[in-house]
Amino acid sequence: MQTNSELWLDHTLRIGACGTWWSAGTPGGQTLGTLQLDPDLVAQPAVRDRVAAIVAKVRAANPPGVLRTTELVYDARRAWLVVATVPKPTLADLLAAGVPLPPGAAAGIAVDVAAALRELHAVGLSHGDLSAGTVILTGAGAAALTEVGVLAAVRDAPIDIAIDTCAWGALAHELAAVAPEAALLHRAAQTAASGDLAAAARRLALESADLPDFVTRDGLSVLLPSLAPAPPRIPSQHTSTVDSVGVAVRLRFGPGVPDEALLNPRPAPDAAARRGLLRRLWPFSR
Repeated sequence: MQTNSELWLDHTLRIGACGTWWSAGTPGGQTLGTLQLDPDLVAQPAVRDRVAAIVAKVRAANPPGVLRTTELVYDARRAWLVVATVPKPTLADLLAAGVPLPPGAAAGIAVDVAAALRELHAVGLSHGDLSAGTVILTGAGAAALTEVGVLAAVRDAPIDIAIDTCAWGALAHELAAVAPEAALLHRAAQTAASGDLAAAARRLALESADLPDFVTRDGLSVLLPSLAPAPPRIPSQHTSTVDSVGVAVRLRFGPGVPDEALLNPRPAPDAAARRGLLRRLWPFSR
């Protein structure tokens, strides 16, 4: 899938397993999201072909509960997966905030995710990298999936419903940490551990039906705007244009920032990771 497109990459949202999410715009003024795939991951033509194939399949199926991909554009070295809405906040943002959720909100998120996974599975697809970072929360408090099949395509991993089901159980356990209905979520996760996602979600929905925010999500929708402040915008100091095989992607850079830092950013290792590496290299270090 290769199209003639022009995107303005405005500011970074987050860095994930597949690359960097940007808030982007079009010359017509539309605001959307784009995942700039890590160039190292898509350097090989075979990988590009697999990613293009899975994106085309997901786009054709257009399953409910999955952020719609509008384009996959690329030049000689880079690729951008474009979605119709800015993909934030994520479930990871919600969990990181550590705020108590209204009763039923977490169960609603888990049921939404299960429903989206089942839609994927029904058309012979799987997510392959379900995590709190690939679940998006909409303004209405509903949950949707993004990056469907992308990391699996990069790794040439087969479609695997069992991996999705296991990951859903892990998400249910994570949600339990901030939810009044923690016991219900833990029980649903235990049911999913047997491999039956449908039964787990059905049980969770039945047991949560009377909780006030399970259906309405009113309390959650009010909470979402405060979860993650917008990252600082990159000043429009100069512009670098990538234009190859009909694709124009204009990148905005701040003063003194090398192009490479934005074209292929890497998350900085945290202190714990650095200490772990040091211990492996020098076992007597403290």
